[in-house]
Amino acid sequence: MQITGVSESAFNTLKAQLLSNNQAEVTGTTEGTITGHGVTANYHYDSVGQTLSVDVIHHPFYIPVSSIESQLRDQLA
Repeated sequence: MQITGVSESAFNTLKAQLLSNNQAEVTGTTEGTITGHGVTANYHYDSVGQTLSVDVIHHPFYIPVSSIESQLRDQLA
């Protein structure tokens, strides 16, 4: 999935939210891996294009990718 219009401030806030209360583990600065709640995803953030690309590579059957995308978009709004 690609999410456009993501400012650097919004991206950093999202990472901080994911790290708070051990919701998820985030590796890397502008690209890396997010793991938590059975979900594993690779991400890449392009600050010039203000684009966040997320590739969900594993998720529990009861958490659809559409739900993961929706939650990410909501947190960035």
